[in-house]
Amino acid sequence: MIVTATRRSESIQSVPGEVTALTASSLSQMNAHDFSDFAAHVPGLSYAATGASTNLIVIRGITTGSQLSSAIGLYLDDVPLGASSSFGLGYQSLNINLFDLDRVEVLNGPQGTLYGATSLGGTVKYITTLPDLKDFSAEVGTEVSSTEHGGINHAYRGMVNLPFGNGIGAVRIDGIQQYDSGYIKDPVYDRDNQGWDRAEGGRVSVLLQPTDELDVRLTALTQHTPGESEDVAFRNPVTRQPTLGAYDQAYPTFQPSEYGLTLYSGVVDYDLPWAKLTSISGLQTNTGSSRSDGSYIYGPVLAAFGGGSDPFSLEADATTKKFTEELRLASHDNRYFQWLVGGFFDTEKTIAVVDLFDEANPGGTFLGLPLFNSFIPSTYREYAAYADGTVFITQRFDVGLGVRYSRQRQAYEESVAGLIATGSDATLTPPAVTSDQSVTTYLINPKFRVTDDTLVYARAASGFRPGGPNIVLKPGLGNPTFAPDRLWNYEIGEKSSFLDKHATLNFDVYDILWKDIQVTVNNGGVNQLENAGDARVKGAELAFDYRIVPALTVGGSAAYTDAKLDSIAPVLGLAYSGARLPLSPRYNFALVGSYGFNIVENYSGMLTVTDRYVGDRLVGFGTAVSPRYELAAYNLTDLNLAVYAPHGVELGVFLKNVFDKAGEVSATTVANEYDPAAPVPVYLTQPRTVGLSVNVKFN
Repeated sequence: MIVTATRRSESIQSVPGEVTALTASSLSQMNAHDFSDFAAHVPGLSYAATGASTNLIVIRGITTGSQLSSAIGLYLDDVPLGASSSFGLGYQSLNINLFDLDRVEVLNGPQGTLYGATSLGGTVKYITTLPDLKDFSAEVGTEVSSTEHGGINHAYRGMVNLPFGNGIGAVRIDGIQQYDSGYIKDPVYDRDNQGWDRAEGGRVSVLLQPTDELDVRLTALTQHTPGESEDVAFRNPVTRQPTLGAYDQAYPTFQPSEYGLTLYSGVVDYDLPWAKLTSISGLQTNTGSSRSDGSYIYGPVLAAFGGGSDPFSLEADATTKKFTEELRLASHDNRYFQWLVGGFFDTEKTIAVVDLFDEANPGGTFLGLPLFNSFIPSTYREYAAYADGTVFITQRFDVGLGVRYSRQRQAYEESVAGLIATGSDATLTPPAVTSDQSVTTYLINPKFRVTDDTLVYARAASGFRPGGPNIVLKPGLGNPTFAPDRLWNYEIGEKSSFLDKHATLNFDVYDILWKDIQVTVNNGGVNQLENAGDARVKGAELAFDYRIVPALTVGGSAAYTDAKLDSIAPVLGLAYSGARLPLSPRYNFALVGSYGFNIVENYSGMLTVTDRYVGDRLVGFGTAVSPRYELAAYNLTDLNLAVYAPHGVELGVFLKNVFDKAGEVSATTVANEYDPAAPVPVYLTQPRTVGLSVNVKFN
């Protein structure tokens, strides 16, 4: 398995750090179409669903549960995705459809020197398939399935690869449309199939190779996902039992949403006699629009004024336009000293609009006044320079060193009006707030090959996440700014191949010291980021793969994560240290088994069984400003059968969640801060789903 985790192509067994690579073949065998389908198969990876098409991704427990900016780096090829600030929905990672990807790489631990800001806990890379310069190929496929408690799902996918110019260039075009029916009902307000979404998108990629030294790749991608409500069911905050049915919710208002990404990128590689020069340019637009029900939050807040039974809706729209440029120069592979130097530039402009409406009154007013209207423009700019080198001290021992200096500048404005903001319909526009920060991150990474098939390594790496300004409604209500949070990750591990390379075993243990952690605090109905002390995360990760016979392969992963606050946190109401961090299970594991077999001449099959266990997790810290809900552990089993026929035909039958378990993925307890008895909306795993697929490949 060749990966590019270190910005060089090398065997995954040679990378001195925990890296998981999921190839197109392995994703297909699991019938994985988006992030949630493979997340449990990566050691140390967890997530919280944040909408019908987005997730908050967590690696090695680096999260406080509710955050406004991401703690992981998200990349499509080598282009960073999403907003870097807290104003552009940066914490919501769009579910990139996995069709026509070459692989997904997950890098555990901070990647600050090579991947920069926000790669605090690690990095997730979606790597697309390159256009083929030599051969024509095409693929079409369709899928239909039925979900218990839901409805009929369907998907259509297609790809064509067209070489031209006698091997000089090729264009690869793909497109998808995927509809998931949702599986939640609202019996109170008579709505079915809540949580549905429809992903639509495509990609055009052109690869030019006019000389042996020069590669140019131009890519355009778009994906948009409209949906309605979320796959959440209501649970009692004390008993954790359903308040209605097991898959029921009750929201007074309609909750549509739409998230999208449009990306244009260009990658130029030029082989110099003494090094390789790479330029990576990216221009993207990230959009997020949602209308969420706020009745269980703002009803109690406004109850004293007669609004306790009114339905409230919160509209949030954010658009981030982002341009990035990275230029790097890497030495050719050698066994003496390999080096890489580079520079990075990022400029972003975000326009966010947040409005609150009382749906019981015309125009959404309350007591004749608008409740809350806001217009929030902001900018983010980052400059960075980095260097990475590997010194080969002996044939078996080398040391990797890295350093990165970056500077972030942010500017933020706000115009707010309404009862909550100004007490009237007058508009308040405070002076613009700016921040200017710089940070240096480091990497020390020795590696020793005990034998040709076994290496041991140590890794000390730092990471950071930018601070910045907060939205402030009134002087003295919360903090106008928040500071960066930083961490150091200390890790030792081993990677082994044995049984004549039929088996691999990778294992590591780590200790993370996290300072000035950023947490979300709701001040007067408005979320702000504040720094809440320190945390410590200790853990272990394991991954293995064993080809028992040519037709039978088993593999799996497991992780232990002990994530706790290491200090008091007054902003969370915690006067003691040792509180467990939210969302990270102490234990999780996954197993995969694949068996290939012949049916008759020219027909063969592949049976894949997957099983994954996710341990219990917490939501909140158990205080008045951060109420707690304990998510139960769950175990899911999937079956996938593929039949390969002549002429590139592949027929599939799959059964997801064989035992129809209602696994609790994530939840939110914001409403319980204002009403402790409010129902807790809990995201549930997809119920039992049975389906058929047909794919045809033309070569």
